[in-house]
Amino acid sequence: MAQQDQTPQQREQELARREAALAAQEQQLAREQAELAGQKAELEEGKKSLLNNGDKNFVNAKEKMYDKFPLTVHQMDIIIGVLLGLIVLFLVLGVTHTSFFGLFGG
Repeated sequence: MAQQDQTPQQREQELARREAALAAQEQQLAREQAELAGQKAELEEGKKSLLNNGDKNFVNAKEKMYDKFPLTVHQMDIIIGVLLGLIVLFLVLGVTHTSFFGLFGG
């Protein structure tokens, strides 16, 4: 009944006010959705894996080890490969009961 007592100009003003309120609500909803999408992307980026426990600044343990030596990763891999080769050599020599120095004509 309150709308029937209003003049056409008052009804237009009321409609304009409601439209402005609705537009403000839509803008607020759009901001909230954008914020939610940002949080979701951040969550996906920092997702837990077997080692990192969700830490965004996680560095693999192998990388931490390499950072302690002033060598490239390729150089470290070569050194590790040579050391593993020596371990295998000594295991084979131990199993066959061959002297290491016997390899050099001694």
